[in-house]
Amino acid sequence: MAQKITYQPKVNYYIIAIASVLKDYRLSFFINQELHLNLEKTEDLISSNKTKDQAKKFGLYYFLDEKSEFEYYLLQNKQQGEVFIKTYKNFDFLFIVKTIDEDSIDISSLFDKIKSIDDIQLAMVLDSLKKVDQKVIEKDI
Repeated sequence: MAQKITYQPKVNYYIIAIASVLKDYRLSFFINQELHLNLEKTEDLISSNKTKDQAKKFGLYYFLDEKSEFEYYLLQNKQQGEVFIKTYKNFDFLFIVKTIDEDSIDISSLFDKIKSIDDIQLAMVLDSLKKVDQKVIEKDI
């Protein structure tokens, strides 16, 4: 009897939290210019609020770099008084880079370039996420 071996690649998330007065489409435009990406609007993420029994939509932009196989996301963290990741309620956006296995990215270089964009009041590299927040991101992204 043959045994089936399944390979589960390790997924790494690098996250930069951003506070900005810019609209999501403007911020994605400036990030595209600064980082030479091609973030494009995708279907909004829908988060259901169980206490209010309402679903809220959060803007999502996506780019896959086929050469490096890095996935880039710009996620709107605040929308009409609702927050997607409540731990980071003071930040308007989350810029997420998703890599597989040992792929690494120079997050400090990305951070410096993002921080240089006008109308970004605050940016912070998130070194670790609470398990609850990590599960939300892994489930939805």
